[in-house]
Amino acid sequence: MILVLNLGLKSMRAIVFNEKGEKINSSSLPVKTILRGDFVEQNPIEWWDKGVEVVKKVISETEIRKSIDYITVTSSSSCLVTLDKFGNSLRNCIMVSDKRATQQAEELNNLNIFKEIKASSNNIFALPSLMIPKIMWIKAHEPELFEKIEYFLSPNDYFIYKMTGNFVTDILNAEKFYYNIDKRCYPKLLFEKIGLSEKKLPIVKDIGFTVGKVEKQYKSKVGFLKASQIKVVLSTYDAICAIFGSGGGKDGDGCDVSGTVSSLRVLSKHKPNYFNKTIFSQYVPNNDFYIIGGSNNLGGGLIEWMKQCFYTAEKFPYEIMEREAQNSMPGANGIVFLPYLMGERAPLWNNTARGVLFGLERFHSRGDITRAVFESTGFSIYHIAEQIKSQGHNLNSIRFSGGLSRIKLIGKIKADIFGKKVYIVDEYETTSVGAFILVAISQKLFSSLSHASEIIKIREIILPDMVKHDIYKKYYGMYNDLYKALIPIYRKRKKIVDQVYFGKSENIENL
Repeated sequence: MILVLNLGLKSMRAIVFNEKGEKINSSSLPVKTILRGDFVEQNPIEWWDKGVEVVKKVISETEIRKSIDYITVTSSSSCLVTLDKFGNSLRNCIMVSDKRATQQAEELNNLNIFKEIKASSNNIFALPSLMIPKIMWIKAHEPELFEKIEYFLSPNDYFIYKMTGNFVTDILNAEKFYYNIDKRCYPKLLFEKIGLSEKKLPIVKDIGFTVGKVEKQYKSKVGFLKASQIKVVLSTYDAICAIFGSGGGKDGDGCDVSGTVSSLRVLSKHKPNYFNKTIFSQYVPNNDFYIIGGSNNLGGGLIEWMKQCFYTAEKFPYEIMEREAQNSMPGANGIVFLPYLMGERAPLWNNTARGVLFGLERFHSRGDITRAVFESTGFSIYHIAEQIKSQGHNLNSIRFSGGLSRIKLIGKIKADIFGKKVYIVDEYETTSVGAFILVAISQKLFSSLSHASEIIKIREIILPDMVKHDIYKKYYGMYNDLYKALIPIYRKRKKIVDQVYFGKSENIENL
């Protein structure tokens, strides 16, 4: 059996799969997020403690505990963990949606030495969400702590170190540190320029690499049998794992994975014609294709926000939200919602953007507002799809998974916005399934990706309504126009908010 630890933005999950990819047992616990202005953080110590608890629970049955052969870890990318020489966490993790390193990203972008990195096939660019700008921010603002840091890691790498004692990362997580996948090296000249030692970054290995065996201390902590020889195998970060877990395997297969955030990516056999700096292009050498696309800042997180704001008194909030939104009209009776509650990543990369409800009138209801929020989850990924198609890549099909896929109306809205069939994947935990598949292929349980994809089942196919598609084209145009008109006002708002509310902090459970 294979145990997958999946650290999402709102929960720590453990899932056990048998060799056929069948889910045998699962367990999860929520994790807290700390929000303060541009700062978005989580506590790695909390992750570890809850990771231990969910593993204990998921292997509580003796037969499962005896049968675990492999463990892998997947989590969000570009979340920076810092450890001292003893392997202790030195500060909260700076999360992917954190925007504090905007100035450092601009400094990077202006360096002549950075041009070579921008020209690489990774399609990596200077963004505050990536690892190196965050490291530069720590060096500038927390210099004493910077000197104590022995390792900079992703959450995946943090768990692997705690389990095995080895500092290792996979090739796609390493790209977030500007690792060059063609030359198989970190950018040494850039690191010298910014004062970063390559020794502080993990060793890079291919996906499927066996890092080592689980140490005795971890076995004892979670309750594995002392004699068991459990191996830890590299998978990669969640958005990529979810593509494999959605069953995509052909050129033009698109995967919309909507958990707390939404990720839209397409598989392509064609190298990008030019580098579009609004989305990522990542080459996967083992399977000889490119993964084109990106992630926004909130997908399913928008629904959690709606629930917390307007539906806390309801016994069955999600069912009521869906029913009320269903009773509204396409276009939410004239309301457009910009879903940028935490700024936006792909394809806008605008840290100052914020959420907007536009077009409210006296007759509007709670259901109209909910419908507008539902529709924004489709508009935001359609925006990414436009950038994918602008590079000449096909988007032949859309496989929809993640927690948001459990709301049928949202799947219908997305089909109508895209004007394409939407395939609802039966197992919504596609990130964990994808991590399982990557390990299973590496251990020869499946002969190929196409062979492994046979375990993926489609629960439902949603057909588009082309009349509604025409309506949504008009609303999508207004959605874009509204954002563009607000860009200067967003900047003005940020200056005022920084002056008035600087230092205010919020703890959020179930982001």
